[in-house]
Amino acid sequence: MNRKFREIDATLRGLNYSTDAHFKWLVTILRFVANRDVELPEITHDDAHHRCEFGLWLNNQLQDEQNDSHYLLDISAKHHQVHQTCRQIMASIERQEECPASYDAFEVALLAFTESLSHYKAHLLQLRTSYDALTGLPLRRILDESFDRLNAGAEERGLYLLLLDIDHFKKVNDNYGHLTGDAVLRSLALHLEDNVRRSESAYRYGGEEFIILLRANNDREAAAAAERLRHIIADAETVFGGHTIRITFTSGLTRVHRGEPLREVLERADMALYRGKHGGRNCTMLINRNLDCINVST
Repeated sequence: MNRKFREIDATLRGLNYSTDAHFKWLVTILRFVANRDVELPEITHDDAHHRCEFGLWLNNQLQDEQNDSHYLLDISAKHHQVHQTCRQIMASIERQEECPASYDAFEVALLAFTESLSHYKAHLLQLRTSYDALTGLPLRRILDESFDRLNAGAEERGLYLLLLDIDHFKKVNDNYGHLTGDAVLRSLALHLEDNVRRSESAYRYGGEEFIILLRANNDREAAAAAERLRHIIADAETVFGGHTIRITFTSGLTRVHRGEPLREVLERADMALYRGKHGGRNCTMLINRNLDCINVST
């Protein structure tokens, strides 16, 4: 399963667990107010919001997570306010003062905190739907949203799009069943992820088609990277349901030029892929902006 997909699931589990712990913290407050028989730093200290279970989880997330920092910083501010208003209530109770304003402030803080959690959960769940449930790879939507940013540095670093399609995949489903076909797709996705560099990305485009964004300085390097992947997949075996399946794929490879829309890049790669399918399959076809297409298979 894709690393980012696993991270989203882990974040959701951690968020749910620590949120539950914070509601238990509210019960702990009531017991503390009633008994006052123990010192609880997660309630009484000025930095209590860093000491409670939710605060510990949140601090770890703020250290590790960069993309969602605006959500987490908002939650952190609201969480701090919950603890601050809670201490104000306890101080009023200890002085045996009427404190309706403090209770109102605590209620407002709790509602704001809950709302910020709901926004973050909704974001994570929405992000999760952008990943394929079968393979764990990001879907076309992620590519659409990130392509312009990746394209901004295309000329300096060399960005190539590889569109690949499993050869005769329908026969796998027809001969061995769709569960075996699913296993083949998962296996392919795993091998692609394991064999692209961290600066490169693999996506499930749809059906048995996948996209890889490769980094290379020139056509020769890009073709070598595409061919390395093709040979790795051709040598791999998927064992499922008592069957051992081996597959190949045909791909269209093209360079991404600065400012070029994704639609044009995909159309060009798809044209090369189509020529490869009709030229014998199990090959890599390189196409340039002038639509000159050559077989670079080794």
